Amino acid sequence: MSAAKDGASSPLADFFTKASAETKRDVYNAVISKAIASQRAVLEKAETIKKANASAEKGA
Repeated sequence: MSAAKDGASSPLADFFTKASAETKRDVYNAVISKAIASQRAVLEKAETIKKANASAEKGA
């Protein structure tokens, strides 16, 4: 049964209702930093693939 149906709050809901503004900000900043790093990795991988495809086309 979900937390909403049995009246209990979820850990995420507890965090948002009970954590201090400073803690929320710290968590938000950590999540954003990880998301940015992940996006950069995707862009780097895409660029590597793009370069590999361009090299393959030149050799073909």
